[in-house]
Amino acid sequence: MEQNEMEQDDLKNELEALSRNWSEITDAPETPRPVMDVIEYSLGSQRKAEVYTNRLLRYFFDPDEPHGMDDEFLKAFLDGLPDEVGFDEDTYDLSDVGVDDQVYLQRTTEDGDEVSAGEVDLVIESPNEWFVMVELKFSARENNTRGEGMSQTETYYDATHIDGRPKDGYESGGYYLYLHQHDEPSAVEDGFADWTWKGLRSEVLEEFIVENAPRYPGRTVVQLREFVDDLQGITGMTERQENEREKVELYLEHYDAIKDVSDTFDERWEGFTDEWGRRLAETLEKDGVGSYSEIEEDVIGFVEGVDSIEWRFRSSSSDWGMIFKDGWWRHTDDLRILNGRPDDRNDVRIGFHHRLGRNRENALRDNELLFYFRNMGANDQEYRDTFKQEFYSREDKIVDQLPESAEITGNKRNIIKSGYDIHVDAHDDFFEAYTDALYRAFVDHVTENPELIGLIDEVYEDALDEAYR
Repeated sequence: MEQNEMEQDDLKNELEALSRNWSEITDAPETPRPVMDVIEYSLGSQRKAEVYTNRLLRYFFDPDEPHGMDDEFLKAFLDGLPDEVGFDEDTYDLSDVGVDDQVYLQRTTEDGDEVSAGEVDLVIESPNEWFVMVELKFSARENNTRGEGMSQTETYYDATHIDGRPKDGYESGGYYLYLHQHDEPSAVEDGFADWTWKGLRSEVLEEFIVENAPRYPGRTVVQLREFVDDLQGITGMTERQENEREKVELYLEHYDAIKDVSDTFDERWEGFTDEWGRRLAETLEKDGVGSYSEIEEDVIGFVEGVDSIEWRFRSSSSDWGMIFKDGWWRHTDDLRILNGRPDDRNDVRIGFHHRLGRNRENALRDNELLFYFRNMGANDQEYRDTFKQEFYSREDKIVDQLPESAEITGNKRNIIKSGYDIHVDAHDDFFEAYTDALYRAFVDHVTENPELIGLIDEVYEDALDEAYR
């Protein structure tokens, strides 16, 4: 015990030294210019910048290219897509995923003729399963935004075929992303989700390099780092960290201490992703809200309230924490009730959720739990549209029942969004505080809000009637 206390004191002292040194870093090192800056791939050379970025992304995404990353960078990109894209596919195995650039699109007219719908910058597809269509923009606006006819994104979204393959042949459907400058107009077509180059750089590229660089070939790491700098140069996203060199040296000096505390927390976090459902149920039961039991290995059944309404807390994913009422997940063939995805993936579901992976930084940095109600992205297009229509036809009634922390987003998938403070100082550890925030979210939206759940039930059942019954 005495030895352990000494080690803890040493670790504390080292971290305090790290904090002091970090605060003292003020010098601004001069850094080399990135490649695109040297060869003048600038905002004035819009087309060159698009071609360069397009081809480099295609190369990094393609698991078959000799960059040595296999499908790991593609997985990081797909897992990092903004919520508005609605991407909800399994990325465990991406070995059969294809990636292509400048992909030809077609549209079938009412007369049955096929006409060109242009060329989209990137298409990532899992054959017969799903596709992600990506349009890249730097300084230019979409074509035809001021003239007659549809804009680029409207035309691409309206296309019926991707390089001769019918879009309705993909089981899970498609996802659409518009990558653009933070100060440029968003996509004209609402079906395209907006994401800025700054978001891609900070939320995917930089984190990916820090976590994985030592495992990849040196040339690939150099290319990734150069790509980060090039994006900064052509978009003017953020200024380079002037104290980068000092921070790197500080990191190396205190590497053991940083790794020790990081690994310890990561291990606890990984365990919590499997435990949150049980911990939430135990907290609710202890407070007299209801009782729980284990339905499946990763599904906790919770019976809430005097009317014995059953809920499911599903923790099968390291990212998605699902909370749904019994009956809010059904098979589309016979509408039987499910607790997880069937083998044929013919299911329809709605529910509340929190993102343990995607929103980890919000929880740790901002001490905020983001809590959503979602019309799931894997639902077929007809049902998503029908549910959205039924939901927003009752918007005034639903707004009246929302907790103070909640708002209706206007989106098709994440329809309701709430934020809850994670009161770390009021609990023994971070994970108790996170569970407490989940508890308050559940009580606000469910336990003390039968009117809200009743309205959602009406929307769900009416949409099922129209789509499947």
